[in-house]
Amino acid sequence: MTATVEEILAIVEDRSGRTPSGDESFFEGLELLSVALDQPSVRPGGRSIIISEIANQLVNRLRVDAHHAANPHLASSPVTAPIVILGLPRSGTTALSYLLDCSPDVRSLLNWEAVMSVPPPTSAALRTDQRCLEMLEFQQAVFPKIDPPPPHWEWADGPTECTFVLAQDVRSVMWDARLPLPAHRDWIESCDMTSAYRHHRRTLQILQSEAPGQWVLKMPAHAFFIDALLAEYPDARIIWTHRDPVRCVASFLDLAGFSQRLSLGEPNRNWNAETFPPRLAEYIRRADRALAGRDVLHVHYRDLVGDPVNTGIAALQWAGLPVDDSAIESMRSWVNADPLRRPRTRPYALADWGLEPTDLDPVFADYAATHDLN
Repeated sequence: MTATVEEILAIVEDRSGRTPSGDESFFEGLELLSVALDQPSVRPGGRSIIISEIANQLVNRLRVDAHHAANPHLASSPVTAPIVILGLPRSGTTALSYLLDCSPDVRSLLNWEAVMSVPPPTSAALRTDQRCLEMLEFQQAVFPKIDPPPPHWEWADGPTECTFVLAQDVRSVMWDARLPLPAHRDWIESCDMTSAYRHHRRTLQILQSEAPGQWVLKMPAHAFFIDALLAEYPDARIIWTHRDPVRCVASFLDLAGFSQRLSLGEPNRNWNAETFPPRLAEYIRRADRALAGRDVLHVHYRDLVGDPVNTGIAALQWAGLPVDDSAIESMRSWVNADPLRRPRTRPYALADWGLEPTDLDPVFADYAATHDLN
């Protein structure tokens, strides 16, 4: 066990009052991340923030495990036909999740409850729970001070990515965008994700116990982990968002670079250019293979941007969910008011990373042609 792992576990014990048994499935990934955190390129301030994040994730993991131990009936609670939004990063998964969340029949995984799942909130308190309000207050104080504005942002009381739940098993692609470590990159591309998705189900079982509904989940990397997703949820209904892959790759590289400014001080251009275009091509390969023959709803980014409300309505109808006037009006209000949809003030391009479209895997060109994305 590295010194960094010991440091993280000490924080976990202090914050949760619980001691890991030592045989939890998260230790394998934790050891790899600890090596990344001990690289000289990682800034001390960034290292402290990341260690605190990992500790908070493991605190929630231990609380989920303890809650299940105290409530064994939850293990038989079905998570029925979750609707899962996936696709390339930066292809509109966040916007679509917010649109669908406007339906009162949709149960989204909210940002705050993904990392503070125990005790589970009630339906009436999903957005008024004190934990949510405190996180939202903190975000509202911090957001105006971030200059330039972040390429991606999620409010405490809005839908979030399942990556924060998978990260509680320390099996998540999120860390490669912040910390360069080839060993972790290679491991996450082929590791067994069974335990991560099992923890994902166990978390949803807790959260739906007091606030039930039709789960609508989102995470671009579900495409990367598609086999494990479908093994855990064979009845999942998949929505696949599509956007020009050159724009997706360029935008994601910009996002990764933004994230690295905190942890590294400046983007690691070689790491980003070498790691993420091949990985995103793998998203497409794996999704194409696994979803062949399934009833998949394909949603184009241009429709999300050009006609978001009707795109949201069509998605709800595809899912068999009712669409009433209040849901439509809620979608219109979000489109008109939400700062997530404000135009980007900072340009981005593949050339920023020494890349041209011809440098990308041919799978991107085939994908664009198949889905009319040019």
